[in-house]
Amino acid sequence: MSAAPDRQEAARCERLAAIVAALLPGDDVFPSAADVGVQWIAERRLAALIGAGGVDDLHAAIEAALSGDADAEAAARALEADRPDLFAPLLRVAYLSYYEHPAVTVAIRALGFDYNDAPQPQGYAMDPFDPQTDLPARPIGRYVPTDQVRRVDLSGLDHLR
Repeated sequence: MSAAPDRQEAARCERLAAIVAALLPGDDVFPSAADVGVQWIAERRLAALIGAGGVDDLHAAIEAALSGDADAEAAARALEADRPDLFAPLLRVAYLSYYEHPAVTVAIRALGFDYNDAPQPQGYAMDPFDPQTDLPARPIGRYVPTDQVRRVDLSGLDHLR
């Protein structure tokens, strides 16, 4: 096996890292998307979302957008304008992959927000239910005890057949 595919794969990854870093550059509090490895996660998720051929098309579009004097931010803008069909899934995957990363979760919490890890096993902090303040002012809905539940006759609904 030659080293060429490894170099080619590394170059693809570097270009994708540049684009995700342009989409989510980070700052003093937040790491960049590339720093937390979004490019690696995005590659797998995009393959599931748009297929291997779509990922190849995306990499070709990124390579074309980065050619010449274009920096990563300009390339991301060009990709959005020229290939929205590829940019939209990339953006979605990049955001989802970024905001579930533990380092980003820590940064969000450091700002004072309640932010639980996916799939949010603890949910959001809520005050206990207080009937005095939480019950509706006007009763709504109704309750049918289980032993009084009856099947609905659907035989007259021809479109269900």
